[in-house]
Amino acid sequence: IGASGAIELSAWRQNWFRHRRLAVENILDQEYQNVLERALVSKKKKAIAANSDYIDALAAAPVLATPFTDSNPLSVELKNVARTIAARTQLGVKRQTFFVEMSGFDLHGRLDTQHPLLLGRLQAALSEFFTALDELCLTDQVTTFTSSDFARTLSTNGSGTDHAWGGNHLVFGGAVNGGQVYGTYPELALESSLDTGRGRLIPTTSVDEYVSDLALWMGVSKTNLPLVLPNLSRFHDPDLGPAMGYMATT
Repeated sequence: IGASGAIELSAWRQNWFRHRRLAVENILDQEYQNVLERALVSKKKKAIAANSDYIDALAAAPVLATPFTDSNPLSVELKNVARTIAARTQLGVKRQTFFVEMSGFDLHGRLDTQHPLLLGRLQAALSEFFTALDELCLTDQVTTFTSSDFARTLSTNGSGTDHAWGGNHLVFGGAVNGGQVYGTYPELALESSLDTGRGRLIPTTSVDEYVSDLALWMGVSKTNLPLVLPNLSRFHDPDLGPAMGYMATT
């Protein structure tokens, strides 16, 4: 699913393309001896069928009244997420997982002017998404969380910051024990006990602990947590339940 909706083969559904589509379908229906050819054909046919099912499901799903900002790329992505959630019955799925992306935070310069703009766009997009979930009466059944592969240094490089380690993340939804800071909030000072240099802070909470609460909420059993998160035992005993406790229903 892209920002503009379902990504399908170019002109696949167009009437003028029907003869070419029939030719392609005929090729895909052939019997192939080579195992790689069979695998390719199988994957291609499943992708085409899934794409068609998805488009039909969205067409039959409730239409959202919540407005989204078309000029905000994250809002557009979350609009498609909300539309797909609205089509969950038509799609016949019990659980859905979506990944959206907001770039621009790798600010080695202009941090003082660009960072507030980015946070404003993030806030607007999340607010619109939560309003859509409220419209669908699903705020308790959808949890939104942020993730990133690195943070920023506490020290400046002159006009911005550089790559670092430990950072903070946001989690929100009706099933979240919200309004709190979980984990140990670091001392925001250079040369602290967690500073490895230039304000690159050692994380006090592992990503395994962070994700484990979400995994339990999504239905992963305590027994299977080590299969999903093989490094979790280095930081937390799965038999004890949630590592952080920020989900109200884990």
